Amino acid sequence: MCTNLLVIGASARAFAASARRLGIKVNAIDLFGDNDLREVCGRVVQVHSGDYPDGLPAIAATFPESPVVYTGGLENHAKVLSRLSRERTLIGNIPAAVERVRDPTFIQVLARENGCSYPATFSSPFGLPKDGTYLRKPTASVGGTGIIRWVGLDEKPCADGALWQEFVTGVPMSASLLVGPEGIEVLSVCRQLIGRGWCQAKQFSFCGAVELSNAGLKQDMRTRLLEFASALVERAGLMGLIGIDFIMPRKMTKDPIGKPIVLEVNPRPTATMELTERRTGRSQAGLHLSAYGFPLPTKSIAPTCGRDVCWGKAIVFAEKPVYVSLAFDRHLTRCASLMEDQSLGWPMVTDRPRCGTVIQAGHPISTIFASAQTPGNVLRSLREHVGEIVRVL
Repeated sequence: MCTNLLVIGASARAFAASARRLGIKVNAIDLFGDNDLREVCGRVVQVHSGDYPDGLPAIAATFPESPVVYTGGLENHAKVLSRLSRERTLIGNIPAAVERVRDPTFIQVLARENGCSYPATFSSPFGLPKDGTYLRKPTASVGGTGIIRWVGLDEKPCADGALWQEFVTGVPMSASLLVGPEGIEVLSVCRQLIGRGWCQAKQFSFCGAVELSNAGLKQDMRTRLLEFASALVERAGLMGLIGIDFIMPRKMTKDPIGKPIVLEVNPRPTATMELTERRTGRSQAGLHLSAYGFPLPTKSIAPTCGRDVCWGKAIVFAEKPVYVSLAFDRHLTRCASLMEDQSLGWPMVTDRPRCGTVIQAGHPISTIFASAQTPGNVLRSLREHVGEIVRVL
């Protein structure tokens, strides 16, 4: 039975909170060390960006023995996962599987062989147009950080290398999947929020998502995604919670069939899965642990779930350095109280920074939630809530 857990990633809050609702004792290591992460954990270490990710195994060694779950960001660092797995039980996809699904060539071939499409991708810009029709993407990018339109300028090189990928238009989407002994289950499909000005996000930064109803994705698209996912699981041996980021083509494209355009595979719990937990009450931590055969100590003690509502989240970024004062913390509390009628008992402002923190420009400040009967109403509420948050910045 899993009663003790160490959660490691760029942000550990969502998975750690989900595990704590199961009665599991949780510790965490992440880049932020926010207040609400500390509220659900016995011990939290906020790792300095200079020590991330290579310093994580040494920090993990200072915690009591327990299994480890990795969240966003570590899928780009298989060597770090290998070092962690030598010392602890890794509840997640093994480093070899992670490396495979993060290989653009592997994903490109698999997508095109199994009902989907994939953008033209190159390891060098040689011979490519310099008019912004291609993107330069860091190979270790998380949440869209560091992605720029390629116009041939002498940009600062990416520390871990880069690739050049055709820019494709359409609706940015993500599918949350559970891979277990009984097969593959589509938990949800979300429309991603990318580079939204009202979130103060950079052009290609992930800044949230809105969960769609079952009608939000045509059956043909869902079938194609499942075909791709089945091949992915078979060829790479994935298990547990995984995500697929893709573009849903608009009606007028050069592909008359309208195949989903796969962008990447995230072989770990993703940022949108907490929306499904809020809607259904199904613990993302419980689903992930159970897929790996870990019995759970209790059923999730989750707030009220509303299966007939949609949930969304928006990440607010800093346009300039922000000092987190006691007054700003009180402002977040007041904003959360104004959203209470939509909460169904869930926190509406999360990833709350500690007082005294200085948040640098371009970094996330906090995460805001909304619920409503339709995705459109969720998006409108998110914009209103975010507007109230940034009013004092």
